[in-house]
Amino acid sequence: MKTLVETAAAVANLTVSPVDLVEQALAAVEPVQAACNAFTVVMADEARALAKDLAEIDPIGPLHGVPIAIKDLYDVRGYRTTGCCAAYLDRPVASADSAVAAKLRAAGAIFIGKTNQHELACGATSQVSCFGPVLNPFDTDRIPGGSSGGSGVAVASGVVKMAMGSDTGGSIREPASMCGVTGLKPTHGAVSLRGAMPMIPAFDSGGALAITAEDCLLVHRLLAGYDDGDPFSRVDATARDNPETVRGLRLGIPRRMYQRIDPEVRAAVDGAAWVLSELGITLVELDGPDPDEASASWNTRWADVANCYRDLWDDDRPSDAIKRLLAIGRNISGPDHARGLETHRIVQREFRRAFERADILLAPTTPYPAPRIDAEDVPVEGGTLDVHYGGAVRLTMLANLAGLPALSIPVGFTSGGLPIGAQVIGPEFSEALICAVGSAYQAETYWHLRRARVGALEG
Repeated sequence: MKTLVETAAAVANLTVSPVDLVEQALAAVEPVQAACNAFTVVMADEARALAKDLAEIDPIGPLHGVPIAIKDLYDVRGYRTTGCCAAYLDRPVASADSAVAAKLRAAGAIFIGKTNQHELACGATSQVSCFGPVLNPFDTDRIPGGSSGGSGVAVASGVVKMAMGSDTGGSIREPASMCGVTGLKPTHGAVSLRGAMPMIPAFDSGGALAITAEDCLLVHRLLAGYDDGDPFSRVDATARDNPETVRGLRLGIPRRMYQRIDPEVRAAVDGAAWVLSELGITLVELDGPDPDEASASWNTRWADVANCYRDLWDDDRPSDAIKRLLAIGRNISGPDHARGLETHRIVQREFRRAFERADILLAPTTPYPAPRIDAEDVPVEGGTLDVHYGGAVRLTMLANLAGLPALSIPVGFTSGGLPIGAQVIGPEFSEALICAVGSAYQAETYWHLRRARVGALEG
């Protein structure tokens, strides 16, 4: 199975045509869409026309002629951006690309469609969408994770080699983990979100879901950079250089992030730590940030969501779930919001202390594998965790609170055949470092190459 990097190289070497790649992707969409509902719109005519044009010219960028997908909260010129909310189905089509779409287009990528997601990115299941729920391609009775569920499915099923997602509390990494693909949440502010629908602007990040860590880093390097049109953009947004070797790195094991997890998740992540130790990485036991303390403060940020979507306060078209969240956000007091901000600062300090003893951290991505679509709670060590109200993002949101980059990589499967992910977390702007660790692990394992039962036959 070719990765994004390998596919781009094949186009550049003229061993495969953009026309053939687009036709393969469009052929794969139909069965995947019927089984999993991964897309909100398929751009077949435009993709075919662009593929024909790109096949006749020299490469214009690193993704020349490669079909990709993009989450339906990024503006793509000529198409409506809905956030999968019924209130926005009649919005005008976008007259210009978002910053992300513009950079991908300039790199030569071909959009074949916009992916389905949890409504307004405000959920971890991708079951709430005006286009209908997204289903997991490994087991269509289960969720794919959210909110970038359609993007995770599009990659896991082999429709595309890369799909863009966004991550506010885990919305790239959670579907990456539950769909068995790789996903990179960059440092906050490293990738411009101009032209993208917000959730919590102080935490929102844009990144790729793909097959390998190398793929994710390629996309990140194309997207990262300062943009004066985004108030959260960082001047020092470019990822640092790749390390020459991972040998000698100190890998922190933040034990508070290993509490209340599924036993099979624990075993798989422990196995990943062992593989990395065999590569010459030193394991360091740490306390790390406290997920329970952070979870309580996270809920105060629904005030930010309510502020972003004031136009929906009296609108009957959003789902009941979104209406409830907006009502919660409207009723959060100033003192409660301030207390939440203080907890965020505590989380940041705990990460800084951890990075005094370790170069990177390794933890489970999600505390449990993909739950069934009708599940309310999931058993874990020491009790249960909820599915719909923060349980799934209990471990991912910590990196968002601290603004840190985090990479989810597949590290195994349950006895029932469900993917398991682990996240590599690093200091600010260490995307190259965490992707190097992910690549080193993926060079020794094959979990990231296992595709879903629903999907394309092409390798």
